[in-house]
Amino acid sequence: MDHLITHTDARGSLTIVEAQKDFPFSVDRVYWLHSVPEGAERGYHASRTCYEYLVAMSGSVEIVLEDKERRQTYLLCKKDEGLIVPPYTWIELKKFSPDAVLLVLASDGYQPESYINDYDEFLKEIL
Repeated sequence: MDHLITHTDARGSLTIVEAQKDFPFSVDRVYWLHSVPEGAERGYHASRTCYEYLVAMSGSVEIVLEDKERRQTYLLCKKDEGLIVPPYTWIELKKFSPDAVLLVLASDGYQPESYINDYDEFLKEIL
């Protein structure tokens, strides 16, 4: 997880994220997940081409990432932390707090054909 530059004074905090500096890609798509029902999980896919950068703008989300080297769990809960998800990384989004808002900065527009939605297929492609 990356800690982002944050400036805080009596007026509040300002956190900065810069493409090519904080993450290695240009942003072509921005979206956010919110109002996720209690117990619901999202993700369960990998992209063959797209990089993503995740920031919990509110609340918390558990992120499970798996690539050919390891499976690791992160808790995104601070507004000044971001997480890079490279291509060929399986992602699972779990344990959304009721107030969770997860911002996603993506390197590509939505291309359904570039996604791997089956875990066994993902394992075949990365091993």
